Parts: sequence; C-alpha cells; structure tokens
Amino acid sequence: MNQAMPPQRHLGGFGGRHAVVIGASTTGLAAAAAAARHFEQVTVLERDALPAEPVWRMGVPQGRHVHSLLKGGQKVFNHYFPGLTADMLRGGSVEVDLGRDIIWHHSGGWKRRFASGVRMQCQTKGYLEWSVRQRLLQWPCVAFRAGTGVRSLLVDDGRITGVGLADGSMLEADLVVDASGRSSSMPRFLQALDLPAPAVTELPVDIGYASQIFRPGPSSRDWLGMLIHSSPPATRTAALMPLEDGRWIVTLVGWNGDLPAADGNMASFMEWARGLPVPDLYRAIREAEPVDRVWRWKFVSNQRRHYERMRALPEGLVVSGDANTSLNPIYAQGMSQGAIGAGLLDASLDEQRRVAGPGRLRGLSQRFHQRYARFIDQCWMTSTAEDYGVLGSHAQKAWYAPLLARYLHRYTELTWHDESAARAFLDVMNLQKPPTSLLAPALLSKALFGRRREPRTEAPTLEAAVTAP
Repeated sequence: MNQAMPPQRHLGGFGGRHAVVIGASTTGLAAAAAAARHFEQVTVLERDALPAEPVWRMGVPQGRHVHSLLKGGQKVFNHYFPGLTADMLRGGSVEVDLGRDIIWHHSGGWKRRFASGVRMQCQTKGYLEWSVRQRLLQWPCVAFRAGTGVRSLLVDDGRITGVGLADGSMLEADLVVDASGRSSSMPRFLQALDLPAPAVTELPVDIGYASQIFRPGPSSRDWLGMLIHSSPPATRTAALMPLEDGRWIVTLVGWNGDLPAADGNMASFMEWARGLPVPDLYRAIREAEPVDRVWRWKFVSNQRRHYERMRALPEGLVVSGDANTSLNPIYAQGMSQGAIGAGLLDASLDEQRRVAGPGRLRGLSQRFHQRYARFIDQCWMTSTAEDYGVLGSHAQKAWYAPLLARYLHRYTELTWHDESAARAFLDVMNLQKPPTSLLAPALLSKALFGRRREPRTEAPTLEAAVTAP
C-alpha cells in the first residue's frame, strides 16, 4: 500500500517554506503531519536516537509503563495516516471495548460490563511511535534529524526565524512547534530573549509507578484487561492491559508516599499488588511469567504552562502536548491530548490562511494557544478533580474542585449499574465529549437523587453482563 501523503492533504506554501518540530514523541509526530499540510518542508528534531525497530527508547523514561491510545487520539492519527490503527492491529496491537473487555473496579465497586462501542487501542509506546514514524518517513516533505538538540530560539522583530542547535549551527524556520515534553526548555529559551516565561499552574502530587511485562498464565478468562482505581483514603491503583505478542503490561500506581516496588524488586512488586483493594489483579499475575525487570518512575505534579496568556510570545511559535500541559498519566490522556493538539494546530493554520491570507503568520501563536487552552481546560478539570480527591484537604484546590470531586464520586457509583451513565463516562474519558456532558439533566438527576445501590463485590463475567437488566 502506498503510504505517502495523499496530494489533496498537502496545501503547501503557507507562511514560508519550513516548519520545525522539536521532539519525535507521538505529539511531535502528529504535529509534523499537521504542519506538512501547510509547509513545503517539515523537519523533526529529536535529541534521542530513533530506533529502527519498534522498541522503547532512552529519551522516553515513562514509555515503560501502560500507554493506551484513546478514541480521540485514534481519530487524529487515522485522519493523517488512513488505515494506521488497522495496520497496527494486524501487527500486534490489541483493541478493547472499554465497557465489555475491561473489568474495572472503580471507587469501591465493579462497573457493569456491556458492549459500549467505545474502543481503545493497546500496545507498547515504542510500537506506536515506530508505526507513525514509518508513515512519516515516506512523506518527501518530512525529514528527521535524530541526535539533534535545540539550545535556543532565533527571533527577529518578534517573529520566529529558526532555532539554534546544540552543535552551534542554526536552522531557519517559519514555524517552530515545541513538542519536547514535560522537560521542555521553552521557558528558558524565552527568558534568554528577555521575554517572560509563561505563568504555571501546578498541582504537586506524590505518585510512584512500577511496571512489569508478563506472559499470562494458563487460566481461562473472559476479559482482556483490568483496572483497579481506588478512592480516598485508599492509596493504591493499578492497570493491566494487553500488548503485542499476547503479553500483558501491569502498572502499579501509589499515592501519598505509598510507592510500589520501592526497591525495584519483583517480590516487592508482587507484595504491593497483593495489597490492592481487591485481589483479582494479584491472582492474575501470580500465575503469570514476568519477562522483564521492574521499571519505576515518579510523577511529580500536574503542570500547566499558560502560553495562552502571553502577549509577547513570538509569532510562529506553538507549544503542544506535555510541553504545554502535563497531566497525571493514570488517566491515559497524554498521547491523545497531544494528538488532538496537532489537529487544533491544523485548524488554526487553516483559519489563519482564510483570515490573514497565505504567507501571513501574525496572530497564529495566539490563535492556536487560546484554542488549545479551551480544550486543555476540559482535560485539566476532569483529571485534577480526581487528584484533588486523593490528595485530601491539604492540597490547594480550585474553587470548584470539592464539589466536582463529590459529584464524580456519586456519578462513579452510578456507573456500577447504569449503562447510560457508564457510556457517558467513557465518552468523556476518551475525549469524545466535554466533562459538562456528565451534567446532562437525566444523568444529574440519577446521580443526585436516584436510588443508591450496593456495589458489586465480584468482577462481573461476560455472561452475567449479557443477562444483566
């Protein structure tokens, strides 16, 4: 199959000839695809080596943990690379129906199982990055420069003119997209130009991750994955998801200092898993075969850099993905959030062309960041509401956080039994609908005034799910 860019997708010649993307993460790859519609040439700069095989790479330490591609992200990647996720499924990715194939213990009860139609794709992050990279490598207008770091921005008269590279050379550009992740140097680059760094909103947390890959044991099971999502005062959460080659990846997540496998030892990993609120995940991995070492990682804080508030931002600069906003990875929004950001960049460039005319980038930076901020508002609200609930009263809360956390807890109880509520929750989780959709009158009434039912104490089987009222 010819995987080159379809001619009708390439508009070209917008704002000059060259766009530079900093970072070859999934966010950077999606941004490169979006920029390639508008610029004659796109160069992706990555300080890491880019492997020729679908494997983990050193520059993505969090890549060893569970990474799932939500529906919102799948739509973006399939838009730019038609058939991508279907090809990945043939190559080993696993698609799950979140209502039917995942057994989910959430805030004290097992959710009802049902065919939701809301599908998520599971694979290693290395396989996803490699698959997208192979598509982009076939586009003549996109080039990769691995092992290339960026040390500065080049700006003239308030407008981006390129980037300074770590080897002392310069690369001209009309647009620079920073997709370099949470450790982005962009605030420092701006300060070096005597410009202010963006204001930052931060929710400090104390979360540790530990992950291991397994080959499943011989027992039969009617599920493909498992989520154990605790509520306060419990401090332990876990995810088991399928991977290529019939493997599982299990990520344990500890809050408030209750860190899993603190010594990196497999025995400690298993002992910590045995202390989860329900025994199902521990039983599953007790008979499974570990095939890797235990990998650990810490997440310091939810962090949002408010580029949308800056009035002195250079024209032709865009900051997306974790470089803009980094959210707790347990909610699986990171890759999809970055991919949707690329779609918003594409839309902003389209609008810029219509409003200002070809070749005119003035106003693009503000146009994009304000549009992106409206989307990030939704992601931030839902994920931090959960985090505030776990962190307790000592955290500095947004005014709405206590009310939202209480409502979400009551709504979660509703999803134990109510299919319509569970489906709406999955739509929000997958970035298909805004969180305000959970306040629809029918759902609000059920959550606040409906009859409260006891939680399910056993994980529901598929057979029970089919016959459930």
